[in-house]
Amino acid sequence: MKTLVLVDFDKTLYKKDSLIEFTRFYKGTFRLIIGFITLLPMLLNWKLGKISNETAKQKFMTYFFKNEHYNLFLEKGKQFSNENIPRNLNKNIWGKIQQFQEQNADIYIVTASFGEWIYGWTEENNLKLITSKLEIANNKITGKFKTKNCYGIEKVNRIKEKINLENYDKIVVFGNGKGDYEMLQLRK
Repeated sequence: MKTLVLVDFDKTLYKKDSLIEFTRFYKGTFRLIIGFITLLPMLLNWKLGKISNETAKQKFMTYFFKNEHYNLFLEKGKQFSNENIPRNLNKNIWGKIQQFQEQNADIYIVTASFGEWIYGWTEENNLKLITSKLEIANNKITGKFKTKNCYGIEKVNRIKEKINLENYDKIVVFGNGKGDYEMLQLRK
């Protein structure tokens, strides 16, 4: 019997929102707070459903990271991955994932976050990764996305691009947010 395990990252496997935590790690708490104050009207529009999750996230990334050198971003991402992810894991879910690893299941972390701050940890733990992707131009972050935000139905679309679900007898899904609803429907 072949098993596929699909795991949401933020607030499921990782106890916090990694976008916020990585931004704090990269920019510092003070600059994060100033950014939230500056972005408050946009954040309120997002919470009220007036703008999409993807639009809000692009505005956030543009504000905090536009024109950042990608090599530095990668370096900081690796540091964050090594230092912050292990100490903020949901131990219960992580324990279940490790049990699935022992059973040779195929395990994918499927997240709307960007792989730059998750990849080091997933690679070290032999996990595959499906993420949103940043647009990079001239080795700098533009603030825009190279792909659609890997959220909601886009998670399912991206999973189906990479994985033939018919090859699996059992599909286990870990997710607890509204962006995971469609992925949760893949369980069998």
